[in-house]
Amino acid sequence: MKHQHQREIVVVYTKQFPFGFKEAYILDELNALNEAFDEVYFLPYAEFNFQPSDLRIALNEQFQVVPFLNQRETRSWSDKFRACLSILSILFNECFFSREKMKSIARLKQNFLRLYHYSSISEKLKIWLSTKDGNITHYHYWMHDGVMIEKMARGAKSGRRIARAHSIDCYHKDWPLLGYAPYEKQKLAYLDQVYSVSKHGEIYLKKTFPHWTYKFQYQPLGIPVIPHPIRSNPQPIILTIAFMGKVKNMDRMVDLMQVLKNDFKWIHIGSGVEKIQRDVEARCQSLGIPFQTLGYLTKEEIFEFLENNSVAFFANTSIWEGVPVSLMEAGMFGIPFIVSDIPGNLEIVNKDNGFVIPLKGDLLPFAEQIRSSYQDKENWQKLAKSAQLKILKDYNAEINHRSFFQKIKGLPLK
Repeated sequence: MKHQHQREIVVVYTKQFPFGFKEAYILDELNALNEAFDEVYFLPYAEFNFQPSDLRIALNEQFQVVPFLNQRETRSWSDKFRACLSILSILFNECFFSREKMKSIARLKQNFLRLYHYSSISEKLKIWLSTKDGNITHYHYWMHDGVMIEKMARGAKSGRRIARAHSIDCYHKDWPLLGYAPYEKQKLAYLDQVYSVSKHGEIYLKKTFPHWTYKFQYQPLGIPVIPHPIRSNPQPIILTIAFMGKVKNMDRMVDLMQVLKNDFKWIHIGSGVEKIQRDVEARCQSLGIPFQTLGYLTKEEIFEFLENNSVAFFANTSIWEGVPVSLMEAGMFGIPFIVSDIPGNLEIVNKDNGFVIPLKGDLLPFAEQIRSSYQDKENWQKLAKSAQLKILKDYNAEINHRSFFQKIKGLPLK
């Protein structure tokens, strides 16, 4: 039940949402946001020139976008000077006390210019927040630059400061590919609580920053649980849904399809890096692998595809993940999994609902198991039912997100 006296207001810091096409999984949180808060404001700090036609949700008295992002105001010299002093303090701490000092020094100019731009947003944010009457929650969907924007606006009003930690949010220092997310320690020092979407992320943060252990908690994501009938006769299709970048490790998927020897067709949904897409298509063509790409589809179009096509397995061969929401969605349709042996995948996939393949090495034994389970319809049905049950049990959006926002509202205002 909403607070009868003080209005509960949340500012959700995103990169694009509710504009653009990214951050689709915030859509699954809207019902819980609606129940928990009287006013919900989105601050898409990475993009500023959206049109009303780009909106993905209907704006109303409860769901709104902060009103100042497109404003271009001239700043006085005194404002510029104060902004530079604040930014230099941030950069000094980053260059001398961060875990990635050399990267911070190498990107000093880039970081300064970005912070200078954000400082303009933070000044408007500070003024705007002072006009809001109620309990303010600052909810950072990513532990990225939005935290620094809010930090530079600090002092306008008391509130709660929380962030989700997905994948690179946690691991950028130890990311298997080149990664850099600045101001890590400064963000962690500023935030009241950090909620990892994965169990292994919580463990990693507590181990890496033991003096902030009290700030880290595990809080799973979720999807709307609408269990679909389990197929009785799935088609020999292996589906992948992903942006084809390096981290998605699509070469390993090609390796798997090669040893499956045309027993399955590979269908891919998603856009990606053009060169990687071309290389995957060329390898499949040269190896005679049945491959079809459908390109980018909206969530609604993906669900329509899953309803109209009987898929045998859903695959994810990434070299790193938080916890893939695509696995949750496939599991809801009763599709067993084939995944790479990495922590994020292993929070969903086990021997009862799919197959775990190594990132390197011989895939032939795994291909034989996959082929055999598909041919044994009773065994495939067991895998499919277990995949669906896992999602129903652990990743129910209504339960997980409601619990999350009630937990947030229980935090003290600072």
